[in-house]
Amino acid sequence: MINSNLEKSVNNIQITENVLSEEEHKQLLDYTIGIDSWETQPWGVKFFVSKNMPDEIVNILEKVFGIAYKKCVDFYGVDINFFKKQEIPLIKFEQGYSMHEHADTAGDFAVIYYINDDYEGGEINFMDYDLKVKPKANSFITFPSNADYWHEVLPNTGKERYSSTLWFHFTGSSPFRPRLGLTR
Repeated sequence: MINSNLEKSVNNIQITENVLSEEEHKQLLDYTIGIDSWETQPWGVKFFVSKNMPDEIVNILEKVFGIAYKKCVDFYGVDINFFKKQEIPLIKFEQGYSMHEHADTAGDFAVIYYINDDYEGGEINFMDYDLKVKPKANSFITFPSNADYWHEVLPNTGKERYSSTLWFHFTGSSPFRPRLGLTR
């Protein structure tokens, strides 16, 4: 029997707001904005890995994704592997950046934590559900990472968009999947 929370449904796209305290969120935002040594990934997104961050920032990100982990386990009713805090990246979408439609394949559940919301555009658009979302700062969105949840990121036309993304894996599945999305 398929868990009803894993069937193809717009209800599986969940948003959780006010994840951190105002102080923790401000500390993470100030740190992220101040980074000057972003790496560029092959698909053009800027990336900063947690091994280069101070412990207090890694601990804040670990708290965010600990809350997301519990949300995924409770809402989707699944057993998933706990993440390694050394794998949590910060992500920067520069002005004009967008992502073509794709389905994530890096894990079984995607979590995107939004650090800021003072940019124009940059929404995540789930075309099959006619759902365009621009989450508030200090919130995250979760959804199953599979071909039922094709999405794109619309062009960021204003300031930079900062986030952090992680993928959770079903317990017993391999965390070493390719870090590329499917394209249609």
